[in-house]
Amino acid sequence: MNLKKFAAGLTFAMMLPTAAFAHGELWYDVKSHLPQFKKLVVYPFKSLDGEFQIDRENEKSETYLMNDYFNKRFVRKLKMKTISLGASVKENKEIRVDDEKYHDLYNNFSSETDRAAKVTETTAADGYIITKINEERTEPHTSPAKVVNVPMQSWTEEKDGPNGNRTYDVRNWTERHTIPEYRLMLYHFGLDYNMYNRKGDKIMTYRNFEHTYGEKYGGVVGAIQGLFGGKQTKELRPDRYRVELFKSIVNEFRKDFEDIQDNFKDNKKKVRISKTIGFKGINLPGNVGGDEYSLKSIYFGMKDAAFQYTDAKIDYDGNGGAQYFVRGNINRYSLDRTWIEPWATTYNKLVSEEKSDWYDAKGGKHTKTVRKYITEIVDHHGYWKYTGTVSGNFELIDSSGRLLVSHNATEQDDKTADAYLHFLEKFYAKVNTYFTGK
Repeated sequence: MNLKKFAAGLTFAMMLPTAAFAHGELWYDVKSHLPQFKKLVVYPFKSLDGEFQIDRENEKSETYLMNDYFNKRFVRKLKMKTISLGASVKENKEIRVDDEKYHDLYNNFSSETDRAAKVTETTAADGYIITKINEERTEPHTSPAKVVNVPMQSWTEEKDGPNGNRTYDVRNWTERHTIPEYRLMLYHFGLDYNMYNRKGDKIMTYRNFEHTYGEKYGGVVGAIQGLFGGKQTKELRPDRYRVELFKSIVNEFRKDFEDIQDNFKDNKKKVRISKTIGFKGINLPGNVGGDEYSLKSIYFGMKDAAFQYTDAKIDYDGNGGAQYFVRGNINRYSLDRTWIEPWATTYNKLVSEEKSDWYDAKGGKHTKTVRKYITEIVDHHGYWKYTGTVSGNFELIDSSGRLLVSHNATEQDDKTADAYLHFLEKFYAKVNTYFTGK
């Protein structure tokens, strides 16, 4: 193995953007009893053109793999009965036995009201969910060559010698170095989820995206994981990325949906103090106003976070006689991308090592180790970095309009929904401290 190339790849991989568990933009109608649903119809995913995608025969096709994964990794994790219309026939006995029973559910309905009526008549389910791809594309681009000046050094270290431990023969210089051009592939993929009840009312929306170079799926990172015994996943390629990114977003959706169910159970046991929070609304930036998913998620987040992170009772719709109110101003709610220029760093390369014995004045034997080092250059190619940013001010006021708690901040994460969650957590931590401190 070329150790220099390996070290360069290792450092480049470590510098690529990474993230902890991420969240999508979620909203659901808290009066819909969604966490208590017992039976759900799960439609196969829709492509960009809005058509349902089904392939129950070719187990290697992307369509089969995507529907199959949604069935196995999401549907089966829910604590409810599901009818997965896009699942493999051999994996779903009910569809296998009576496939014609569900044939009419794929009709082109004039409205969700009509679809819901047919779903209810055919399955008696509490509701149904439809997944749609909202983005799928590759973005090939180039990290250009760049000339940089790199500080370099060489030196010798002596350990356990007659003069103790010392460093000598230190030499410093600057090397003019060219970071070579490098071809990159950026992958974009996104999904929308919409859930409806028996009347065809939309009771949940969820949107999530992946923008990645594939560092989590193989490539440099995968090679390193394989070298050290870790699990190596499939590397993304232009002809094979949709399935892996679909899986990633399904996993995040499953976690967020499980949180809905778990939070419902946990909060039934939570003892609430005799204070009620209502809501005055949020002033939003122009880029959010026309986006259903972001708009709903922001308002839902404001209310749901109050429920999660305070001990107060929550007046969701303004009919609960609230004594306190939350109002907000969001100045920025965006997912932005920034070009990170190519750069260079160095690592310390061991050139040689020699050991020799010597004796002290009392005849004691010692071993002297002499190591020579020189710095080696590591290239880092440029890349697009995605950052979700939320900035603004939230306030808690009383019924007379008196300001009680204020929180002004800017939060960032790899996804905007996560940045907004950080903002809300810190605001409601202040609110809860105010309540419990009185």
